[in-house]
Amino acid sequence: MKIIDRIITFIKHKNMSMRAFDMSIKVGNGYTSKQSKSNASIGSDVLERIIDTYPELNPLWLITGKGEMIIDVQKSNEPLPDYGKSIDEILENKIKRIVEEQLKEFSDKLESFPTLDQISKEIQKNLRGD
Repeated sequence: MKIIDRIITFIKHKNMSMRAFDMSIKVGNGYTSKQSKSNASIGSDVLERIIDTYPELNPLWLITGKGEMIIDVQKSNEPLPDYGKSIDEILENKIKRIVEEQLKEFSDKLESFPTLDQISKEIQKNLRGD
């Protein structure tokens, strides 16, 4: 069974038309039907859209046929982060998140370093031969 056959199986499972599925993954009308009839391959960009649109669809099953078609998706009430609307905003937010993570790691490391007072006491102990 090819990927396109598993996609058709998933569409039937969702009780959708191929047209509705095509619209949901933002491909041209008739894309899935055409790929199925010609037994053609599915592009990686389309696979990514399918996986993004249908998180309950097991990517391993979709690509290889192994495992279950549907996986349990844990829903979170936590709001999604605002990544921005333009590429510049997305990049700026990504850079901010990376810098914040690095600052936190650095801060955590600093907390484990001894203070000058502790170092001074240790040196005095060593000088006295304690």
